[in-house]
Amino acid sequence: MKYFLLCITISLVSLLNGCSFIPSTNVNELNLIEGAGFDLIKPNEYRGTVFYPVFRSESITDFKVVSANGETIKKVRERLDREVRYRLISGQLRIIMFSKEFAKQGIYPIVDTFNRDPSIGNLLQVAIVDGETVDLLSLKEYQKENIALYLNDLLVHNAETGPMPYMDFTTFLYQYFEEGQDPILPVLKVDKNEIKISGIALMKYDKLITILPMKYVFILKSLMENYKQGLHQFSHINGANIAIDNVKSRSNYKIKIKKGKPEFLINLKMNARIQEYTGKKPILFPKHIKTVNKQLKKQIEKDAEELISILQKNNVDPLGLGSKLEAHQRNFDGEKWKKQYPNIKVKVNVNLDILHTGIVE
Repeated sequence: MKYFLLCITISLVSLLNGCSFIPSTNVNELNLIEGAGFDLIKPNEYRGTVFYPVFRSESITDFKVVSANGETIKKVRERLDREVRYRLISGQLRIIMFSKEFAKQGIYPIVDTFNRDPSIGNLLQVAIVDGETVDLLSLKEYQKENIALYLNDLLVHNAETGPMPYMDFTTFLYQYFEEGQDPILPVLKVDKNEIKISGIALMKYDKLITILPMKYVFILKSLMENYKQGLHQFSHINGANIAIDNVKSRSNYKIKIKKGKPEFLINLKMNARIQEYTGKKPILFPKHIKTVNKQLKKQIEKDAEELISILQKNNVDPLGLGSKLEAHQRNFDGEKWKKQYPNIKVKVNVNLDILHTGIVE
């Protein structure tokens, strides 16, 4: 027993001594990149911009933005290192952004580089910027706060409680590699020195095709995923504006093959509460609610029809209709589907249930 305890003691001492030889780095001697942006300078050259905090003391933190040009991330990183005091690391990265012009040429080579970095966690957001990313990261109005965390929070809360579909780094990679589905990304824009979400980037593989206006974001999310909560406003419904909240929706896709061509019927079940109504007559009785319900259902179906027309016109499939067809059809032909997609029949049927009403103006 004594011999056993002696062996345990020696082992523990050896282990503790061994730990002292593990190299350590003072966190104050690292530059933790929290935001990165990429702008196109020439067809084969881009500008990389990084944003990171500089800790002055326990209560004071400054933020710094540094840019460098290059043909690859390695070259950009090498030139950035020449401009900073301490080594740059990506372990705290919260958002990467690409300008529209950069995204038109394809973003996957950059995304793949970050995907291969084991230090990057699953909190990373990806966005397209309508403008230059360096200008957004350098906005004077946001110099006193961590703009990278601000943008991360902006995108997360608009996906969790707002109209935006989930579009983080992991989701983008899944959609990129999924057969029969195209990825989407949020679009950020500076408007009167304020950063806003201005739409959704519709991608073909990793290239920007067009930007979907905010008008259709609500219906896109409803068709892509189960909507659990949120607020949406409809304008010009019988001369009034109607805001609905506590939106809950679930979509069901049915596929039929007619004469060798697939047809899709999307049944969208939606529950909602009228939060605000600006009509001249109040909504008091069931017949009034029934009338408004019918009008909202018609508007949602119209928006869905217009949305699908935009998607087919641009030959992009964020709804994953091709992926759903592949699961349905044993002899799925990807090349044949690509030719069929712009002209297939897709119908959306909305079953709207207004649970109760809220504020009336």
